[in-house]
Amino acid sequence: MFKKYRFDPKKFKLGMRTLKSGIAVFLVILLFSLLGWQGTNIAALTAVFSLREDFDKSVHFGASRILGNSIGGLYAIAYFFLYDLFGRSLWITLLVVPICAMLTIMTNVAVNNQAGIIGAVSAMLIISLSIPYGDSIEYAVARVFETFIGVFIAIIVNSDMNFLLRYFKNKEKNQKDV
Repeated sequence: MFKKYRFDPKKFKLGMRTLKSGIAVFLVILLFSLLGWQGTNIAALTAVFSLREDFDKSVHFGASRILGNSIGGLYAIAYFFLYDLFGRSLWITLLVVPICAMLTIMTNVAVNNQAGIIGAVSAMLIISLSIPYGDSIEYAVARVFETFIGVFIAIIVNSDMNFLLRYFKNKEKNQKDV
């Protein structure tokens, strides 16, 4: 089963997307540390997921991720209302969380956001199943906000790195022409 997974030293190299991912994670950790914010994991994951081959693809995927996580967050909030309404019973979690997962998928498909489905369901499950007691709505809003930050940082990193690459390529070309 694992025969096809062999380490190839020739493929072990630092590419631009990998470098940009590292820079984005660094910036997320730095920003959250400087501001004293929690939730670095969601923002860092979102930054890595949102980094794509180029700026336009990062913006498109980032928008899809924000939409999906917002949908997942809304269904998580609906779950919290029902959970509180019915006395915080396990049977509500057993029944409502899977229904919210299905509704999250269905809503993303209905708004033509197939690329955001995995992130949306992940957000809904993380929010629903790891909530600190008494912080349900604030927690959901914070997780969606962290997604915005991760996407924003990914877009900035992609934009700035693409700008720097073009700058150095043009500079190198101009030096060769001289």
